[in-house]
Amino acid sequence: MKKQLGLILIFAVLLIGFSGCIFKGNDDNNGSSGMPTIPVDNVSEIVALGNSIPSGFEYLGSRSLTSDDVNKDYAKAENVLEASEGIYKSTARDYYIIAIKFSDITSAESFIANYKSTFKVLNNNETFQLVEFNGHEATRALSYSTVGGKQAPRYKYFWSNDRIVFIIEGNSDDPTIGLDFAKATGY
Repeated sequence: MKKQLGLILIFAVLLIGFSGCIFKGNDDNNGSSGMPTIPVDNVSEIVALGNSIPSGFEYLGSRSLTSDDVNKDYAKAENVLEASEGIYKSTARDYYIIAIKFSDITSAESFIANYKSTFKVLNNNETFQLVEFNGHEATRALSYSTVGGKQAPRYKYFWSNDRIVFIIEGNSDDPTIGLDFAKATGY
């Protein structure tokens, strides 16, 4: 089991490194993949979608996260400079956009690998799937939660843009809702 987990972690790090999700920006504010790099002044502004909120949702605000919050709620993270969570609600659903700014790209890549290792690998090998939007790839993770005594699928999307890692999560069994939030970030 440890050998399999080790292989999965190695594969995840290699996949992230070669996926095109991680790149360095240039002077025209676009990275090598064509995805705009993020002005990294304030991540709380990044998690507020403004007029891009998916239909039926309302922005309730954002809250700052500490490095300890990130370590406790997501995965081991080093060199966190700033983190914020945007909170969105519809009549039946809650969604969150988390943006974590690291001091360097290597720390962001390491966090992604650590975060990926927190997911239980499903028997059908459908735990992770690469998806494309906004000119880059991201990882969609599938897990299950017990809701009303039954197993319900939950989808999370995560990716990095330069030194910022995004995580989209919510309480819907519809993967398109999380994808709509991921697209709405513009990154």
